[in-house]
Amino acid sequence: MPDLSTMSSFVFVAGHPAIAFLNTELVLDGAPADLLASPADLARWLAEARLGRVRQALSLSTLKHAKELRAATRRLLAKPRRKDLAILNAALARGRGSFQVEMKKGALRTHFHPDAADALFLIASTVADFLASEDVSLVKRCQGTNCVLLFYDTTKSHTRRWCSMAGCGNRMKAAAHYRRGRVNS
Repeated sequence: MPDLSTMSSFVFVAGHPAIAFLNTELVLDGAPADLLASPADLARWLAEARLGRVRQALSLSTLKHAKELRAATRRLLAKPRRKDLAILNAALARGRGSFQVEMKKGALRTHFHPDAADALFLIASTVADFLASEDVSLVKRCQGTNCVLLFYDTTKSHTRRWCSMAGCGNRMKAAAHYRRGRVNS
């Protein structure tokens, strides 16, 4: 298993925090890796994803439930099932706060403002908003060799192929260029 303690941040190439949460499971040096190894990792991910900061230390139980929510979200993208919706709804039920009406770009919209930053609620509300308002058919897996990252394809033509052009895109294009050069030699 790769040493995750040397990593300074998470991978945010997905185009949406709900999908970036799924990308906390990836492949490093050819081996599966879970970037959420501790409750502190989960708190750090929430902060780096700009979903909010938790006010107290998170428990191992919260981490376990976050991983269950991550697995349920992955399955909900493929085929919604009641069991997975129940996991999402249980995390949503943890939210306490109030709705407010805000004006954005000249339009009135409601927005929920949580009273306390509950880690599971913060993630679940992002996932729920994504599932309810975005086209989940545009969630794609990177076509890079051995890459398991997902992304939300918001390109105009919906033809994005890689998690990032700087990473997998460059590697795949360089490999194709190398193969063409070998064939022409």
